[in-house]
Amino acid sequence: MSETDVGRLAAAQQQVPHLRAPSDRTLWNAHKTWAPSRQTLHLASEAERTLFGELVTLVGYRKCRSFEATSPLLTSGVQDRVPKALSAIVVEYLALHFDGGPEPTQLTCCQRRTFGSLLDTDLHLLKLIELKEVTFWKRVVWCFSRQLLTYYEHSVEASDDNWKCLGIELKLAQLIEQQDPRYWHVEKLEETIVKAAPFVRHLDLEQLTPLPAVEPLENYETYKFHDPPDGLCHHGSLSVLDHLLNLTTLSLVFGVKNWTKPYRDSYSKCSLADVEQLGMALQGLVELKNFSLSNSRLDAEKLTLLVRAVTHLRLETLRLSHCQLGEGCGGVLGRFLSRCRFGPTLRSLDLSGNRLDARELDQLGPGLGVYQGTVDRLDLSYNPVGQSGVLLLGGAIKGTRQLSELNFTGCPMGTEGAFRIIQLLGFHAPLRKLTMNCVPICSAGQAKLLQVLGENRNIEDLQCRGCNLPRELQAKAYRSTPFG
Repeated sequence: MSETDVGRLAAAQQQVPHLRAPSDRTLWNAHKTWAPSRQTLHLASEAERTLFGELVTLVGYRKCRSFEATSPLLTSGVQDRVPKALSAIVVEYLALHFDGGPEPTQLTCCQRRTFGSLLDTDLHLLKLIELKEVTFWKRVVWCFSRQLLTYYEHSVEASDDNWKCLGIELKLAQLIEQQDPRYWHVEKLEETIVKAAPFVRHLDLEQLTPLPAVEPLENYETYKFHDPPDGLCHHGSLSVLDHLLNLTTLSLVFGVKNWTKPYRDSYSKCSLADVEQLGMALQGLVELKNFSLSNSRLDAEKLTLLVRAVTHLRLETLRLSHCQLGEGCGGVLGRFLSRCRFGPTLRSLDLSGNRLDARELDQLGPGLGVYQGTVDRLDLSYNPVGQSGVLLLGGAIKGTRQLSELNFTGCPMGTEGAFRIIQLLGFHAPLRKLTMNCVPICSAGQAKLLQVLGENRNIEDLQCRGCNLPRELQAKAYRSTPFG
């Protein structure tokens, strides 16, 4: 609006008499509803008007609450008949037609919160990355968290920036999981990952969508596989994750952790090409500290490609649970531990729920024994370890600093194997925590357990539920620990 317009408006206002009226409730509400705001008065279109609601002054003591104070208290039926303020209409329009970018800068703090509470959380992440309004990102976390406890945990300790980071991580994970890989380029997935990279530090992908069609073999007509082999079950290329340079924790499921879609056999399989593309991404994630690949079908060949990609990373936690690791995989993991190049930083190794038997532990043990760092925690629960597997593992770590925490829960090894575990607890000084739930202990093992607990006062935690221990013996074992 030019200076000429301002002068003309000022001159017009001087020719109109000011109106002073008593502060009647109906008149007050009407005036607050229809009077132009200060922002409206500066618009160029206001220069030609002949009605000046702002020249009305309501005098006297108001005995009732203002319109703004009473409107939240109105019932839904009355609320529908009360006209909305012009500012509220504008904010609703801006939220409904939002098409990317930051929040409108002209909004007040209250209007920003209203804008954040009205904005659609299902908009594409590419349009939302520049938003800063905490109210909106809290709604995103509430809508997309797999567990509501996550929201309440962040409500206690999260800062405003953390709400945005968590919201972007959840939106990005959903986009990768649910979008058909054939349309990743159409949905601008790579561009979205590049823009979201500064905010993403944790990424949890629970079920990747495989390509819907399996490619037919050469010289055959097109057909549909009902039970396709792993080599033909491809997913979208995860090499796009190499843009997440600030990523410290990556949790991934190629197979199925929780069924959320109709059953398809290809959902529980992955191809060698999938693992190769994942390895390409891992090589660029220099800040990665914790990596988890679970509920995925791996073999020695796929595992070799995977550990080769993470050998140069400074991982602290490696989790490969329920991946059907079996023949040849123990040797691959043993060589990985013995060849860590850039500092022995690995502290926790989770191999639970696999098929590692005594033969595989015989190949894993030497790598664990020569590892230059200290693996504090090893989880072998629900593996067919057997009695000989316990003996081989104990011989490999004897005299080393390895393993302050061991988990043998659910391992079929018989009472003799349980006795060997108790012996290991007695002679391996670094061992502080032992979990051997659902492993039956014979009477000789029970006596040995009490003896070890009496002699080794460094044991911090012992879990042996479902081990056929008498209740009195369980109480004695509990009292024998330092925290009993």
